Amino acid sequence: MIVFYYLILELNDESISYIKSTHEINQLIYHGARFCVKQKNLSSILWRCVKGNCPASISISNNNIVLRKNENHNHLIDSNEIKVLELRHKLKKDAQSSSEPIDKIVELGYSNMITTQKINDSVVKFPTMKTLKNTVSRQRRQIRPPLPKSLDDLPHPLPPLYTITKKKLNFLLYDGILGQKRGLIFASQNDIEYLAYQKFWYADGTFYTSPSIFYQIYSIHTFDEGLSTPCVFALLPDKFESTYLDLFSILIKKIMEISNIIRLECITIDYELAVKNVFCKHFPHVEVKGCLFHYGQALFRKFVSLNLTTAFHEDESLRLWFRSFAAIALLPETDMNEAIEYLRSIKPLLYEKEIDSFLEYHNNTYGINSRFPPKMYNHYRNLKPRTINYLEGRHNRWKKRSTKSHHDIYICIDMFKDDQLLVADERERHEAGAAPPKRRKNTRIAEESLSRLWDKLEKNQITKEKFLKGAGLRYFQYLEIE
Repeated sequence: MIVFYYLILELNDESISYIKSTHEINQLIYHGARFCVKQKNLSSILWRCVKGNCPASISISNNNIVLRKNENHNHLIDSNEIKVLELRHKLKKDAQSSSEPIDKIVELGYSNMITTQKINDSVVKFPTMKTLKNTVSRQRRQIRPPLPKSLDDLPHPLPPLYTITKKKLNFLLYDGILGQKRGLIFASQNDIEYLAYQKFWYADGTFYTSPSIFYQIYSIHTFDEGLSTPCVFALLPDKFESTYLDLFSILIKKIMEISNIIRLECITIDYELAVKNVFCKHFPHVEVKGCLFHYGQALFRKFVSLNLTTAFHEDESLRLWFRSFAAIALLPETDMNEAIEYLRSIKPLLYEKEIDSFLEYHNNTYGINSRFPPKMYNHYRNLKPRTINYLEGRHNRWKKRSTKSHHDIYICIDMFKDDQLLVADERERHEAGAAPPKRRKNTRIAEESLSRLWDKLEKNQITKEKFLKGAGLRYFQYLEIE
C-alpha cells in the first residue's frame, strides 16, 4: 500500500505530486525531483529544490497550476530518493497498523521494494536494514507501550489502536473484571446486533494462540443458513464458572439493550462443566448441547485407554459395536437407554472385561444422573451443526498463522480485527443473497444418509438395531474419531 499521497495536475504532459519527508513535512515532486517550500503568498507557493545550493524552483498556484518554473538543477536527479521515502513511510505505517514483528515488516518491505521496483543498481543508497528497523521501532513505540509481562502491566485503558476495528469502529466491548481478574471482550456493534437475532450459538476456547498473560481465547459463533461466523472474541483470565457467568451476563445485557428480547434457544459447547452450569443455573431457558464430535472422541479415547486400539482396527465386529454405540446419540432420547442395554447384551465377548469398564465409564460420565446427561448429547433430528468443528477450524487457522505459541496481546488483537473484517464482509454477501459455503462431499453424503435413516426409523421401515449400524457406519466414520 502506498502511504505517501498524490495531488496530480497534468498540464502539457507535466505532473505534480506531493510526498512527506522523513520529518513529515510536505514536499513537491516534479519531473522526478523533490522541492520544499521556500515562500508562501496569498495565491501561490514557491518551491525550491531540496538540494542545498540548487537554483531549481517552481511556483504553484493555490489550485495547483504551474505558474513558472526553473528546472536548471546543478546536480543529477536521483528518482530512487523518492523510493526510499516511500519505503520509510510504508514501513512506519505498517508498524503502526500491525503488530507483526519489526524484523518481518522491514525485511518484507525491503525485499518487495527491491524486487517490484527493479532498483538493484541503487541498493547501496538505501538505508541499512538496521537503520530501518530502528526507525520503525521508534514509530511503534509512539503508539504502543512495552509488551506487558502480566495482567498488571497491561495498559488501562488499552491503546486506542487496539480498541477499534479495521474500519475504525468501536471493537472493545468490555474491559474489566471477569470473575476475579481482568478480562477483555471484543465485538463491534454490528456483531452484537447480528448475535442478538441468532437462536443458535456455538462456543469454544483455545489456548495455543492466547496471549501468555491470559488463560484462553474464548469465541462465540453463530450459524445462519449455512454460514458460520464469529461474533465475539474474549480474552479470559481462567476457566472458572464465575468468569463465564460474567462473560455471558455482559453479552446478554448488551443484547437486551438492543432488542429487549433474548432469541437464544440453544448453545453448543465442548462439555465444559463450568459453561454448562452457568446456563443451567442462570439462563435455564437456553438448551445446552454437547458437541457430537467431542462426544465421539471422548468415547474413543476411553477405548484407547483400555488398550483396545489394535483390536479396534483389526476386529470388524468391535468396530461395528463401537460405532453403533456412538450412534446412540442420534436416536430419540426416549430410546437411548434401551439401545445401551441392547448393545450391552451383544458386546464382543473377547473383550468383555474392557467393554464392561467402558460401559461403566459411559454411565458415570454420560448417564442419566451424570454431569452430562443424555439430553445434552442427544442430537435426534437436529439439522443444525451438531459439532463445534467450525470454531476449531478457525482456531487451527490461527495456530497455522502464528509464528509461536502464546504470542503477544497486540498481535492477538490484530488477529481478531482481521477476522472481524473478513466475517463482516461474509455476512454482507450472505445477506445480499450470496450462496452459503459448500459443504464437503463426505459431510453432505453423511448428512443425507442420516436424514434418510431418521425417516425410515420413524416409519418403522428399519429397526433401531439397523439404524445404529447404519448411522454409526455412515456418520461416525466421517468424524474420523478412529
